[in-house]
Amino acid sequence: MKYAAFIFFCFAADMATAQIPHRDMPESLRRLIESVAANAGENEVDLQALYDTYETLLEFPLDLNAAKEADLQQLQILNDFQIQSLLEYRKEYGALFTVHELPLIHGFNEEIAGQLYPFITVIPLPAGQPSSFASRFTHGRHRLIMRTGRTLEEQKGFSPLAPEEQENPNARYLGSPWAFYTRYQYRYRDKAQWGVTAKNDAGEPFFSGNNKYGFDFYSAHLQLADMGTVKKIIIGDYQVQFGQGLVAWGGYSLSKAGDALSVKKQERGFTGYTSTSENLFRRGAAVTLQYRQWRLSAFVSHKNIDATADSSVFSTIQEAGQHNTAGTMEKKHALPETVAGGNLSYRFKYVKVGITALWHRYGKNYRRDVKPYNYFELNDAQNANAGIDFSGVWKKTSLFGEFAVSRNGGMAGLVGALFDLDEIFRLALLYRNYGRNYQAMYAQGFGETGKTANENGFYMGMQWLPHPDITVTAGADAFSFPWMRYRVHAPSSGYEYHVQAAYRPDSAMNMYLRITQEEKDENISGGADAVMQQRRVNLLHARYEISYQLLRGLRMQDRVEISFYRAGGKENGLLLYHNINYKFPTFPADISLRFAVFDTDSWNTRFYAYENDMLYNFSVPAYYAKGARWYINAHVKLWKNIDLWARLAQTYFFNATTVSSGLNEISQPYQTTFKLQVSVKF
Repeated sequence: MKYAAFIFFCFAADMATAQIPHRDMPESLRRLIESVAANAGENEVDLQALYDTYETLLEFPLDLNAAKEADLQQLQILNDFQIQSLLEYRKEYGALFTVHELPLIHGFNEEIAGQLYPFITVIPLPAGQPSSFASRFTHGRHRLIMRTGRTLEEQKGFSPLAPEEQENPNARYLGSPWAFYTRYQYRYRDKAQWGVTAKNDAGEPFFSGNNKYGFDFYSAHLQLADMGTVKKIIIGDYQVQFGQGLVAWGGYSLSKAGDALSVKKQERGFTGYTSTSENLFRRGAAVTLQYRQWRLSAFVSHKNIDATADSSVFSTIQEAGQHNTAGTMEKKHALPETVAGGNLSYRFKYVKVGITALWHRYGKNYRRDVKPYNYFELNDAQNANAGIDFSGVWKKTSLFGEFAVSRNGGMAGLVGALFDLDEIFRLALLYRNYGRNYQAMYAQGFGETGKTANENGFYMGMQWLPHPDITVTAGADAFSFPWMRYRVHAPSSGYEYHVQAAYRPDSAMNMYLRITQEEKDENISGGADAVMQQRRVNLLHARYEISYQLLRGLRMQDRVEISFYRAGGKENGLLLYHNINYKFPTFPADISLRFAVFDTDSWNTRFYAYENDMLYNFSVPAYYAKGARWYINAHVKLWKNIDLWARLAQTYFFNATTVSSGLNEISQPYQTTFKLQVSVKF
């Protein structure tokens, strides 16, 4: 039966435009990155790590015939039911012949398969069989990326000193306006990889001053996998992701920023670090061992992080990673940080139970400025956390959760469930309760804020497929904060919901309408010290987007988005943009352009919009005030393994005479940026 269906499906696929998977970043992922950026607020989120994960999968697609459960989880697209269904299908019928078999598998459809196509492949056996250990170091692929760029207008930080500024060491930047980035990476399937990343931001010394050895930031790692009992070992820089994020979770966290059903975190254990955030990673060694159904992971990390500190005490941790003035250079690597921990898990047939423990210590005493709103936050040089997590699938129900405790006795917990009710309707539920005194510096649990503490909430999401071409998703979250928090100096509450309807009649066109509303409390004056009255703040976003292909290689995209902010007064915003993406049919080159206009009354009604960029690079700028923005990207394959990118972008503000402030100030109403990148594969 499988073979008859397979032959029929392949014939149908040959008649469709999607016969050969297109190795471009899908629009669903671009929307996901936009959503993560918009929900991050003032919290640092490693969006680059999220983007790098999928860029790597574009270049090294996952082999469905060799993929294990953990490999399928890293896609962050499949739920527990789909993963189990695929594994059981493979077990019953054997290896897949083509990726186009996916819609035939229970729990999959054309939409899910379309999201996966750019990141997956099928390698026929025996080519997919394990190779020799030596081939890991000789049969892989190397890639070298070099990028530079700058703001073309003169910023104050790079202008000549005025006479009255001669005695101010922070009056100007220490380096040039050019930023530099270099990345080398070697990869052999999922068995071996290593690489080095180096970055220098604009204004930071380059081969001079405190950076006499070149770049301001360096990162490197070596990762080997599937060596018998040793499932993975990493030396250098890496990230840690276990459980549901209540104890140890580094890098990106989808949380509420994913689709309506993205409530369960898919842990990845240890992963080599390739991003450019200078804080969100561990540095040292990590190893994962497996014996039958037992898996043990352990890690140790030590590095110096940026902080405001003296010889024995520090008050704040600096996360910007900017070292372009004398003052910021003094904070660079001022605080030693040691972190150690591990995870022990046991897997039954359909259930996994794990225990995670983490300990960390700062090399100086922590003496932060204690305020009423942050009274319960960590104010010690060391801390410890431990938690137990579980996940399991039973028939059409997936259950998961984690419960954790910190050194001071604070507790946090969450439980959730996914229901695969039928082929057209799915439901997600999640309840969390994070104590006001729970202290976890490396946690990223599901929640409204970036801190896994002082929050209770209940979330419900659903997905409905009323028609093969239509997908409706919705999510609602009700949350409360038992204690004060920054800019809200009283217990408070709020809610958020979103509804989205997407229509995709064929591969040439898709569109969606999305409405998001959030309401919560904040201080009337926005002050940070005194206890004061609160007011209700309401923010509404509505977005319509359509993407369509006019000719072969020519794709266009249009978006209109409006926002309404209500908090004692009325503030509105409007964003319009038009994208053009063109791939030359007879020449190895492509080009993308955007023209956008925006009009917002304040930062409260800002918009975030993903912008096409270069390989292993992206941008999600905030559109605010009144103005226009355009950019043009050009990519050409100079030789078989050499690619060149160039990008020029400009933002023009209609109602301003200057751009930005401080040392970034430009005495013009516009800002223009230029970037150039070359990539070599060998």
